[in-house]
Amino acid sequence: MDIIRRVVLSIIFWGLIILLIVAFIGNRPPGVREGSLLVMNPYGKLVDAYTAPVSYRGVPVRGYLNETLLDDLVTALDLASEDPRIEGLWVRLDDMTGGGTAAVGELADAVKRFGESGKTVITSADTFDNGRYRVASSSDYIIVDRLGEVFPVGYGYWRAYYAEGLEKFGIEAELFRSGESKTGAENFILDGMSEAARRDEKRLLSDLWGTWLHEVAENRDMDSGELSNWINSYDRHLAEAGGDGSRAALNAGLVDKVETGGVLDEILEANFGNDTSQRIDAVDYVMGQYSGKSRGPAVAVVPVVGTLVYGEGGTGMAGSTDVVEAISAARDTPGVEALVIRIDSPGGDVRAGEEVRRVLEETRNRWGLPVVASLGNLAASGGYWIAVESDIIVTRPETITGSIGVYSLSLSFEEALSRWLGMHIDGIGTTPWSGAAHPGRKLDGRTASLYAAGVADIDGMFRTLVAEKRSLSTEEVNALAGGIPWSGSRALENGLADMSGGLREARQSAADLAGLKSWHTIYFDKASDPREEILGRLLWGRRSVRSATAGTGRF
Repeated sequence: MDIIRRVVLSIIFWGLIILLIVAFIGNRPPGVREGSLLVMNPYGKLVDAYTAPVSYRGVPVRGYLNETLLDDLVTALDLASEDPRIEGLWVRLDDMTGGGTAAVGELADAVKRFGESGKTVITSADTFDNGRYRVASSSDYIIVDRLGEVFPVGYGYWRAYYAEGLEKFGIEAELFRSGESKTGAENFILDGMSEAARRDEKRLLSDLWGTWLHEVAENRDMDSGELSNWINSYDRHLAEAGGDGSRAALNAGLVDKVETGGVLDEILEANFGNDTSQRIDAVDYVMGQYSGKSRGPAVAVVPVVGTLVYGEGGTGMAGSTDVVEAISAARDTPGVEALVIRIDSPGGDVRAGEEVRRVLEETRNRWGLPVVASLGNLAASGGYWIAVESDIIVTRPETITGSIGVYSLSLSFEEALSRWLGMHIDGIGTTPWSGAAHPGRKLDGRTASLYAAGVADIDGMFRTLVAEKRSLSTEEVNALAGGIPWSGSRALENGLADMSGGLREARQSAADLAGLKSWHTIYFDKASDPREEILGRLLWGRRSVRSATAGTGRF
């Protein structure tokens, strides 16, 4: 029996070894042949950093979320536009489920640059919404399915307001904020949008939608007003097309062909031939270009993605400890000459933002490394707090930034506990502050003054930081603060940012500040559990490696 046990264990052991070898070697990126067609198929949401999987002690218990790293796609497109082996591009958008306004705009610009290199671009999708059509708009051929449509609904801002409901349940909410435009928690004290929120959101959404209309209309050689009117009157155009959304889009010149079966294949064959072995996925392509380690000077990229939290982060959160460790690792890496901090965050804990900012300040002053902030979809509140500690701030026109201000929310359940549960909180303390913040007690005036003073102090610190770091007067900052959200285009106008662009332009700016002529990129993200990497690689292949491609700076 002992011999049988040994044999069985040996078979299991060597079987696992063989599986690991197959996973690591069998998943190598395919080679690129002459006359290849690059296929870009964004899967899920466009992101700046992958969301960590749910795991238990290093064992993934839920697969990776449906996400595609934006920079992998942009880098692939920029490299392929100069690669003589790549004849053209097929953009498949059926599986793209989302992406923020700035991410979509950045990818759309990369597709446009590819087309401007003289190579043909074909885009297909079952249906087109805001994001998909923005990416597709510069293509030579846009193809929609017969059962689909082009229906960009624009941008909106809708949320639930709880004041009446909280009052009915006996819950008292008190909001302390630095300005009427700091509306993050106003829905706890109001039953509808405040006039300040309505004013600010209207301006912001008008900016974002105006950028979308301008870019799409220009790409389709249309008048932006004509495009806007068509969208606003879509119900009429759809009725005129007998309810056929694809025909309505075709009649308006928004698509070039309708897929009814074989149409897409005919166009692909006419432009690139029918040899499917000549097609290479964009992520496979870029991974193959950078399969080895680059040497020489480097620009480090550290993503800050998600709500800021103090300490270690988690799913959807940017932990200050994780970001600081990534920055420290970048500084300690030989060859790193500049740092780009890529921000896609609505803000969060002020302590987290300040911890990251101080490390960036140290990086600039003590380490002598240039720091460039690249603003993604969101760089608001605490996200902008971090961004000000940089030599250059680069923003997309579609970025939402600013929101310079602070708020704090207090909820008291004293009446609710009494009314619904017959429960009463009572006790004794040695000072007026003992138990003052207990959620089962009403917030007294003196404790409320502490909240108000803290908010005022941090708000003053925030405004001073912006004034000093952005070389703005107190009056100029006060006009921009109070929690007002700004589009990236307005941030450029009012001095909150320095130049328009995405991560590509931010890396180039960092390299220029460091005086680099030739350089490569290294990503520094939260260190992952080695067990997760091994098991993820085994279960889901090489794309489970949760890090960005290390690209060479050539532009």
